[in-house]
Amino acid sequence: MMTPKFFKAFNWFSVLYLFPVLATLAFIHRFGVNVPFMDSLTLTSLFHKIHLGTVTFADFWDPHNEHRILIPRVFMTVLAFATDWNLKAKQYFSVFLSVLSAIGLCWISRQQSLHNPKTGNWQRFADIITVILLFSLVQYENWLWGFQLAWFWLTSCLVFAIALLQYPQKHRWLDKGFIFSAIFALLMSFSGAHGLLVWIAVFPLVWIRSHASNHPNLQRLLWLFLFLGSVALYASGYQEPSNNPDSTYAFRYPTESIPFFLAILGRTFSVELGTVSWVGALVLLACLGSIWLFWQQREQRQELAAWLSLLILPLGFAAMTTVGRTVLGLPAALASRYTTVTVLILIALIHIARICCQRQPWRFFYGVMAVVFAVFSISQSFDALTAGKHMYQGRRLGQHCLALVNYLEPSPSSCLLNIYVETGSIQEVWHPQLEELGFFEFVRDAEFSEMPETSYGTIDEPAPGDVISLTPESVLYLSGWSIFPGRPKTPEIVLFSQDDRPAFFAATLVNKESPDLAEIFDMPEYNQARWAINIPATAFPEGITKVRAWIYDGETTFIPLENQIQVSR
Repeated sequence: MMTPKFFKAFNWFSVLYLFPVLATLAFIHRFGVNVPFMDSLTLTSLFHKIHLGTVTFADFWDPHNEHRILIPRVFMTVLAFATDWNLKAKQYFSVFLSVLSAIGLCWISRQQSLHNPKTGNWQRFADIITVILLFSLVQYENWLWGFQLAWFWLTSCLVFAIALLQYPQKHRWLDKGFIFSAIFALLMSFSGAHGLLVWIAVFPLVWIRSHASNHPNLQRLLWLFLFLGSVALYASGYQEPSNNPDSTYAFRYPTESIPFFLAILGRTFSVELGTVSWVGALVLLACLGSIWLFWQQREQRQELAAWLSLLILPLGFAAMTTVGRTVLGLPAALASRYTTVTVLILIALIHIARICCQRQPWRFFYGVMAVVFAVFSISQSFDALTAGKHMYQGRRLGQHCLALVNYLEPSPSSCLLNIYVETGSIQEVWHPQLEELGFFEFVRDAEFSEMPETSYGTIDEPAPGDVISLTPESVLYLSGWSIFPGRPKTPEIVLFSQDDRPAFFAATLVNKESPDLAEIFDMPEYNQARWAINIPATAFPEGITKVRAWIYDGETTFIPLENQIQVSR
């Protein structure tokens, strides 16, 4: 029974911690799609080997691009076989890992407040801002990409490594905190390339805590030895992928690499090419100021060291990414996925400022800064809704096309491009393996019907008649509508064939607004029954080609739409 005593005992302020988590879960529920996307598809061969019983340790150990993702591969394999490779389960697992990170970060700040009450002001407020930043939808790319759970795992390992080193057992050179922290650092080292940075990032904390030991240099030397050993093991047998971007480009063109580095740091606040590097410069100045404070504030070094470690790793990550990706151009620095790492800088700055700003007027400035961080994070999250919708549509189309892969022909306009850049790998390698694994259902033995008496839709534009002339650089725009006559439902996709071949070279979702059709057919469900698609001229052979649109009834039959057009290239 909820009595006044219960309400008094319950801290309703704690509910604020849940809002960012629930918002992220809702985002994944709405825009997440259960289809393997890009790097996820490359795991198919690993799962197939497990199914055949031919898998070896090397299959887990082999690099993925520049990364050794041994530990994430284990997670993803277990989740795949436990859920029949439900990709949304991986997306929700990323949220679970972030919850663990949030608990760890709040625990660190709580322990600091108990250990040093002078730094306790704003602790609960800073923790809430931490959770808001940690679950910011600015990371939308990683939230909706199950393969990226590796990045959230890296964050969790870093947080636990810091938490375990927070306060030492005095006079012992090797205590449980140090041992378990080193274990998390080792796990992190073989979870991604920037995981190796944990040894450098956490070293300031190791240095500070070692002062309480009878043999301080032993802890430091052991930590450095483990770092060098991890690097050597990581590099053993490593060969740089042949398709990697030129890593020397960043050093040869500093006028491009410096703005690139700063843009990565500023991406959490801005996506404008003209301003993001300047924002990143301000973030970098704040980081340098934090390092200066760590050096000056001797009495608070123990507390500051924890957050300094959280700050150093993303700086190193930004530098590594700059070396490897500057050649792709400044827009590449604005990738949403990078913010999962760089948001840790903002969290670190929030807590460093909390520790140092205990007197007026600095407390006031701290409150303003924290609110600005939260407001910008929330505003970027609203912008992520548009990006999430766009990603959902592309992957939803890819999901349908993967199910219909038996009826797709190779084409530069293939709808399989929505989930992977090389459609041949899907059709020739991974599709047969997925069928054997039984993870997904594929359409087989479907029939191509003749033109039905009742219209299922039509091509509106261009109007049928004259042959449409295309140049190699031109794009063909097609639009129309499709329905299931007499049924309160519309088809999900429209597929396109050439010269009545029983195969499709392009497809698009049926998702455009059509209030006129809803009114004409007196079916409110037909309010989004229109479709549109742009097809590059390179998708057509030379000569005259007939193009027809089809829908799939969801069971056994492809049904043609009215009108067909002719193009000449």
